[in-house]
Amino acid sequence: MKSLQKITVVSASQFNGNVQSGYLDPTLSFKPSIYDLDIVCFANGTLILTDRGAVPVEALREGDLVVTRDHGTQPISWIGSRRLSAEKLRANARLLPIRVGQGALGAGVPSQDLLVSPQHRLLVRSHIARRMFGADEVLVAAKHLCALDGIEVAADVGQIEYFHLLFDRHEVIIANDTEAESLYTGPEALKSVGPAAREEILTIFPELMDRDFAPARPLVAGRQGRRLAARHLQNSRAVQ
Repeated sequence: MKSLQKITVVSASQFNGNVQSGYLDPTLSFKPSIYDLDIVCFANGTLILTDRGAVPVEALREGDLVVTRDHGTQPISWIGSRRLSAEKLRANARLLPIRVGQGALGAGVPSQDLLVSPQHRLLVRSHIARRMFGADEVLVAAKHLCALDGIEVAADVGQIEYFHLLFDRHEVIIANDTEAESLYTGPEALKSVGPAAREEILTIFPELMDRDFAPARPLVAGRQGRRLAARHLQNSRAVQ
């Protein structure tokens, strides 16, 4: 039985070249769940706002300039992807994307259905966020917003390909006209996946050890994120 797992790196030229498309050494004790569940991803077909307009995420390359909320246009440092078959999705429902329906977050937001991995954080902007967390804007995982009308687990998808975008800092970018985070690799985020998973991620991507990533906005987790969604629903308030 094959003991190797495959990871595809679309581009990694900014780093030291140790990461390639191919099979990983099984001595790394690689767990696919690291990539399936804990790294934030956009589904194929997502339109990312760039300096040349909206571009499908699968067409982006390292060095392309993406529009950010805080720092103008920024080059992509690294793009990774992971394809999940229909069989794998059926076997583990936690891998299914979250569908944020057109207009679910506000008028025209998103402009069309947005599919993201469950842990992918979306920006929430409201007085409710200010009262709860002391900040007008916070980031909440998509799976914690499922109480809102139009946001649900996309149980009807077949195979899917997830893409993660890394920049020199954690950014808020625009996906299907929705403000969402880029890949966050701060120390607290890596701790959240547990010591074994953290060690494996840093074995594969050692450069991340030297990156001081502060979150672009306060990160709201778990129960607090669900409470925030419930209060928006109760008050019929838009999220963005």
